[in-house]
Amino acid sequence: MKNIDSIKRSRINRLTASYKKSFDRIKINLPNKRNKLAKIIPYLLISFSIFLLFACLSQTYPYQLLILVSKIKKQSILVGFQNSAELRPTGGFWGSFAVWDINKSILDSTLSFDTNPYKQDNKLLETSQTKLPEPMREQWSDKPQSFVNANWSASFPQSAKTLQWYFGQGWGEKNLSGVFAVSSLTLIDLLELTGEISISDKTAINSSNFTRIMSEKIDSEYWQNEENKTINEPKTLIKELFPLVLQRAKALPKLTLYNFFIKQIEQGRILAYFNDKQFQKGSEKLKIDGELRPYKTDYLMINNANISGNKTSLNVNQIIDYSLVNSQEGASSLLKITRSHSNMWPNHQNTNYTRVFIPIGSTLESAKLGNEDITGDILIEQDQGRTVLGFWFNTDPGQQKTAEIKYRIPSQSNIVNNWDLTYQKQPGTNPDWINIKIHDKVLFAGEFKESSRQFLNH
Repeated sequence: MKNIDSIKRSRINRLTASYKKSFDRIKINLPNKRNKLAKIIPYLLISFSIFLLFACLSQTYPYQLLILVSKIKKQSILVGFQNSAELRPTGGFWGSFAVWDINKSILDSTLSFDTNPYKQDNKLLETSQTKLPEPMREQWSDKPQSFVNANWSASFPQSAKTLQWYFGQGWGEKNLSGVFAVSSLTLIDLLELTGEISISDKTAINSSNFTRIMSEKIDSEYWQNEENKTINEPKTLIKELFPLVLQRAKALPKLTLYNFFIKQIEQGRILAYFNDKQFQKGSEKLKIDGELRPYKTDYLMINNANISGNKTSLNVNQIIDYSLVNSQEGASSLLKITRSHSNMWPNHQNTNYTRVFIPIGSTLESAKLGNEDITGDILIEQDQGRTVLGFWFNTDPGQQKTAEIKYRIPSQSNIVNNWDLTYQKQPGTNPDWINIKIHDKVLFAGEFKESSRQFLNH
């Protein structure tokens, strides 16, 4: 028996020794694995951080702008200079334009001005069969649609396509890649940075007198010379001024220029449409596409058009009061638009047609202009997936007038508690003062400079 017990103890001792050796090997190896993992983890964290940083940067405004600009090569783009003093739906009257031919990059490009679109447009009137929009027909009953009045749609992509079509009819077969629109307010703001600039006849042009000087020289002084009636190029002043402003701007600090353009884009004063879908996606990401913004519950845009109202649009200040009240019958919106015409040059009536873009399916309840009931005069249409209320809103110099419009937006459950409003400012305009209120809760009160914003009451 002793021999058997000794054999058992011997086996146990051998197993224990074997186990101990294996365990020691595991103990020796495990710390090494931890050491290797400890060395790898920082690199993994750094790599992941770099990935996240790049992902974030790729969504930033500067990066998106750089990507879009770097891709624009071998393009011909129609550039319209929208006169904000003669306001139209996309930001101003297209009194002059240029074709921007870009070769290898935007630094390798040429800008060819056409300062009198009427020379071709008048020929086009003889063959065009398209009717003007109804408000324009009330002013010019004998005229059809043409290039200079083609930006009637509040959707810039839609207007851009129309402008391209008319350009193709009157200005040859040039294959355009897209359409840009630049507000005259952009040039006025740029003159604030560059300072006063003197042109060839020693006239000093600055941000304060730009609109007046341009109008006087183009509309009056130019035609006093009989020879100019034959030449018929009243806006050559723009061709003379633009290179001088550009030369002065190039000397500004790069950061100053960058901040300037970002500000112009944010305020909707520079718009871009591309025929190429990928380029247009870039334009949409930068929110320079000029498209009506999507909405969930509520939407509002006040869109004005100066039709035969001279160059008075910049003399009119606009205050917008919007309030929403819920009741058993549904949600009612009360909109007040107050327009004040300062008694400054040019001292003419601002002949203005206003369109109010609201949610599709909204119903008009009442409308007043001053003390006059205009409910029956409101033109109700559907456009761009919205209901549109249109009416004449004219103001004389020194006059202030208020329009009050009450309408019901499509009923939804708990609309007040889950309400959101997409508010969009018309391109090419100075900031409005807006007040937005739901019941007694003020969501915004102040000067609105952005191109659009969503207001929430969740």
